[in-house]
Amino acid sequence: MVASVEDLDRTVTIDRSRVVRWRKLGWWVLGVTVALNVASMAVPALIDHPLTTGRGEIRVYLDVFSEGNLPTWWSVGLLVIAAVCHATAGALATGRRVRGAWTWFVSAGMLGVLSLDDHTSLHERLERIGRQWVHFERFPGYWLVPGIIAGVLVAGALGLLAARLSGLARWCMIGGVVLLLGSAMGMEAVQGLLVAEGESGPIYVLVLHMEELGENLGVLLMIAAAVRSVTITGQGGRFGLEYVSAGATRRD
Repeated sequence: MVASVEDLDRTVTIDRSRVVRWRKLGWWVLGVTVALNVASMAVPALIDHPLTTGRGEIRVYLDVFSEGNLPTWWSVGLLVIAAVCHATAGALATGRRVRGAWTWFVSAGMLGVLSLDDHTSLHERLERIGRQWVHFERFPGYWLVPGIIAGVLVAGALGLLAARLSGLARWCMIGGVVLLLGSAMGMEAVQGLLVAEGESGPIYVLVLHMEELGENLGVLLMIAAAVRSVTITGQGGRFGLEYVSAGATRRD
């Protein structure tokens, strides 16, 4: 296969430009994600103060179980960033007329919906529907019943993109979907079983935070899938974006 003059010119331009690295920023974002999760568990457990125990302001602000807390704000932010990254990759892929570029927009839309759900706890409002369908003796997770249908739709929308990608980007996307849905559905089910058995102590708290961390790590992997699909170059104070087609070799 003979490369066109346009492709050769693009290669020369990228070679002369400095490829922007995102690894350091990625490690910082990962560190903050883990730190917030650990702080939510550690602060009330290690600091005995009215502000950090019971309904103290600091505990409520850091507690992932409460509404309107710092970890939830961070999670929503990650989902919004993921949606923007996927939409950007979709726009670049469309510009290059890449086949299946529309799957980036489907994924971006779904991530946007998930950010809305995380911010408004929309999924928990499915509990009323679940109670109309089934009845459990002690298991409280009624929203999981209709939630399974929603989970299949999410997996399908995000899976369309994973099927179009290749290499590390595909594995990042697959791993992200598995972690996100596995944590959201699987860990919620485990929490329900623990509550049904009367467990609300350290084990329940650990599972709750495993769910939150797993969801965030899944979103980070999906952000990585978009970053792996785009080359960002800088030259003379100017930056450029280039979509890396499926099967193409990315310069690191």
